[in-house]
Amino acid sequence: MASIDAESLLTSHEVGELLQINPSSVVKWVNEGKLPAYRTPGGHRRIKPSDLLSFLKTHGMYIPAALRRLGPLRVLLVDDDHIFLNAFERAMKDHSKLLEVKGVDNGVEALLRLGNNEFDAIVLDVNMPEMNGLQVCKRIKAHAATRSVTVVMCTGEYSKDLEKKALAVGARALLAKPLSPSSVVELLIHDEQSPRPLVTKG
Repeated sequence: MASIDAESLLTSHEVGELLQINPSSVVKWVNEGKLPAYRTPGGHRRIKPSDLLSFLKTHGMYIPAALRRLGPLRVLLVDDDHIFLNAFERAMKDHSKLLEVKGVDNGVEALLRLGNNEFDAIVLDVNMPEMNGLQVCKRIKAHAATRSVTVVMCTGEYSKDLEKKALAVGARALLAKPLSPSSVVELLIHDEQSPRPLVTKG
């Protein structure tokens, strides 16, 4: 399949190939009015990638990498401090065109959410009860299904030793709290193609 961009129009067959389903299912969604589609003069259906992305998100379905790039990066924020969690989610709304941030308060739920392929990146607090951030990161990187998820760790107790531990388990960076929304955007969006882990204090 050719590369997909915001101006592409996909056939039912191409959508089926992208989602690894029978094209008849795509036609059914269109006929039921669930998935918007255009008709060519010849009567064929054409689907905008942005409409398909919205449909998949609405129905909690798998989103192929080719489509993820068209929308905001999906980021999971994990911290047991609910005040911080709520405040940072609000702060990130200013960057909603680039990052779509959801928060959870523990590592176990984070792993479950990642396992469902709901997120492209995770911002993970180091110090949490039951399962700390280092343990969560290690599990993320140990499984093929989540290995490609970008991990940024954060802590209120920054040290060089902790920095080394975070990078050793696969984190892209260790950020010191309080977190700056712009530093998270910089790491996850602008430096995504960096060939090595980034370590940023402050």
